[in-house]
Amino acid sequence: MESLMRARVYGLIKRTPFGPYINNCPPIRIGPERLYAWTHVLMQTRHAPGSVVEVGCSLGGTAMWSDRMLRQAGIHKPYVAIDTFNGFVPEQFDADVALGTPRRLRKSFDYISLPSVRRAAHKMGAPDIRFVQGDICRIPSEQLPQQISACLVDVDLSQPVYAALTKVYPLLSPNGVIVVDDCPEGDDYKARIGYQRFLAEQGLQERYVLGMGVVTGPTADIDFGWLERTA
Repeated sequence: MESLMRARVYGLIKRTPFGPYINNCPPIRIGPERLYAWTHVLMQTRHAPGSVVEVGCSLGGTAMWSDRMLRQAGIHKPYVAIDTFNGFVPEQFDADVALGTPRRLRKSFDYISLPSVRRAAHKMGAPDIRFVQGDICRIPSEQLPQQISACLVDVDLSQPVYAALTKVYPLLSPNGVIVVDDCPEGDDYKARIGYQRFLAEQGLQERYVLGMGVVTGPTADIDFGWLERTA
């Protein structure tokens, strides 16, 4: 009876967002094709000075996977992951509901907690990731690394995407690259609106690869090849 109960509990946990941790598999929430593009960015910017930053890391799976990949490739850079670790900020989500984001997505990330993500990072072999809890719209720029070589912005909503770009871009290495997830036309999330707003203010051209918006430093020369032609 006890073993049957344990099996049932195990089965229930596997169906929760934390299920992948049971089998030591980081829960990567970014699409596989976009993970490939992000990996490409990390390798292309490996010689650029500065830290790697994720704004919006969810359960931390992408950060853990990426940090391990870099270290195992002999690339040693500080990795910083920023998140509310408490789901969407209500007023930011409401602003995007007015733009067409479905209300059903409101609680998509409410189950995340910083202590559990930190424990998972240790378990997954990525204990050196620096997790920062806070809303990117409110975090002072002084809390970000002084220089950034690569940044993944994956906060889904228009306001925090705009805030992330506004704060990260001045810190971007001349050869650095930022990619913004959830930017295809007609997406439920309105990250594209925040991305376009920032580019318009900066006088920069829109650039997309596999549904991700791209922002580069002034001397960055990153070629996505066929990936960019599928945007």
